[in-house]
Amino acid sequence: MSNQSVNPRTGEKFGPIFISTSPQAIDELVSQSVAAFASWSMTSPAERARILEAMADALDAHTEALVDIADLETGLGRIRLTGEVARTTFQVRAFAKALKADEFVCVESDPAVEGAPPQGHPSFLRTVRGIGPVAVFGASNFPFAFSTLGGDSASALAAGCSVVIKAHPAHPQTAQLTFDIATESLTQAGAPLGLIGLAHGYECGSALVTDPRISAGAFTGSRAGGRALFDLAQSREYPIPFYGELGSVNPVVALESALGDPKAFAGAYLDSLLMGNGQFCTNPSVLFVPENPEFLNQLQEQIAQRDLAPFLSHATKSLHDANREELLGSVVASTYVGKPAVGDGFYTSPLAVVIQASDLGDSLESIGEECFGPTGVVIVYKDIREVVRILSGMEGALAGCLFAQSSDENAPRILNSLASMCGRVAFNAWPTGVAVTVGQHHGGPYPASTSSLHTSVGTHAIVRFLRPVSFQGVPRELYDSMTKENGR
Repeated sequence: MSNQSVNPRTGEKFGPIFISTSPQAIDELVSQSVAAFASWSMTSPAERARILEAMADALDAHTEALVDIADLETGLGRIRLTGEVARTTFQVRAFAKALKADEFVCVESDPAVEGAPPQGHPSFLRTVRGIGPVAVFGASNFPFAFSTLGGDSASALAAGCSVVIKAHPAHPQTAQLTFDIATESLTQAGAPLGLIGLAHGYECGSALVTDPRISAGAFTGSRAGGRALFDLAQSREYPIPFYGELGSVNPVVALESALGDPKAFAGAYLDSLLMGNGQFCTNPSVLFVPENPEFLNQLQEQIAQRDLAPFLSHATKSLHDANREELLGSVVASTYVGKPAVGDGFYTSPLAVVIQASDLGDSLESIGEECFGPTGVVIVYKDIREVVRILSGMEGALAGCLFAQSSDENAPRILNSLASMCGRVAFNAWPTGVAVTVGQHHGGPYPASTSSLHTSVGTHAIVRFLRPVSFQGVPRELYDSMTKENGR
C-alpha cells in the first residue's frame, strides 16, 4: 500500500508517494533498535542529555522548513505550528535538564540496618534502567509535539530507550523531514545507529507492537485504533506495557458565580472549543451552565461569526460528521450553527448542541462519544445535583474544569466529582493548552488513557519507560565500577 500527502484546505494530493514499510524493512528497523538500545541504555544521563540537546538544536535550526511542510499537510497555520516546534524542542530539553540534575534516574541508597526482620534488613541500591526498544505511534493533531519526536519519543530516549516510530498517514512528509533532521544530528552527536527508526503504513502498527523485541508502546489517537493495539500488546506471549491516549470527552462546569459577564464567557468558551478546529484531545467537549438566557444568546450570536478551519484529514472529518449526526439523532436539543462550509477542502460548520439536563435522563451514551472537531455540547442545568448525577455517569477524561468563585459552596463538591473521573482538574481555566512541566498529568481513567497511573506530558512521562532494579548487598563502589564498565 502507499500514501500521499493531502492538503486539507483544498483536498488535493501532493508530494512524494510513501510506500508502506515492508515486513523485512520493519524487521531490520527493530534489529537496529535492539542494537542501539544495548549501547544507548548504558550511556550516562549526562551524555544522553548532551545528545538530546543537540537534536533539539537541529530541529530549531530547521523550524521554517518544518513549518512549511506541516502547514501544507495539516492546515493548522504557521503561527500555531511554529509554536509547536518550539514546544517540541522545549520538552526534549526539559528531559535533558532532568537527566543532568539526576532526576528520575538517580540511585537511591537504603543502608543496611542490623537486627532481625522486620526492623533489620540488608543494604539496597534502588536503580532504574531503560525498559527496551519502544514503539511510538504519531498523532494526527500535533505533527510535532505528539508525533515523530514528540513527548513519547523524547521521554523514551531520555530513559535510555531506542524508539521505532510509526509515521501518521495525515502528515507523512512532516514525519519524514523531522526524522531526517533528527537522524543527522544524532549521528553527528555520536548516538548509536538505529537509535530512532521510522516506518510508514497501516500494517506496520500491529507488526511493531507484536514484535517480541519491542518492550513498550506509546500511542495518541482514536479509541478504536488505540484499543486494538493495546489488546495486541496484552495478548502477546510476553505482554508489554502500552501507554495509549484514546480520546476524551472533557467536562467543564460553570457555576452561577462564574457567569458575571456572559458575553466574555461565551467568547472564551468558543475560543477553546474551536481551537485547532476542535481537534484537541483536551477540547471542552461538554459544558455545564446554569440557566442564563444572556449566555445562550451570546453563544448563538458569536458562533455564527466564527471562521471555519479545515480538518486534519478526510478521515477525521468523516468520523466527526458521523458522530455528530449520531449525537443529534439521540438527544432533544437546540442547535447553534456557525458559518456554512463551502468550496473544496475538509470543512464542517461549527455547532453548539444545547441540551436541558432534565432531558438527558439516565442514558448518557449520547454525550459520551467524542466529536473530534468543531462540535460542543452545552448542558443547561437548574440544580447542581443534576450536574453531579451526570458527571458520575460519564467515562474517564483527560481534563475537567470548574469556573466558580472560590467561596462558592458548591465548588468543593464539583471539584471532587471532577477529580473522580479526570486526570487533571483546572480551576477557572479552560482545558486546552497543556503545560510541559513536572506537575503536569496528561492521562486519566479509561478511555482517556490505558493507564491512569502515568502521564504522556511533562517530565514524569519518563517513568513509563524506566524499569526498576534493586541491588541487594552490593557495595556502592562495586556498583560504580560495574556502571563505569558498562559505559555509564
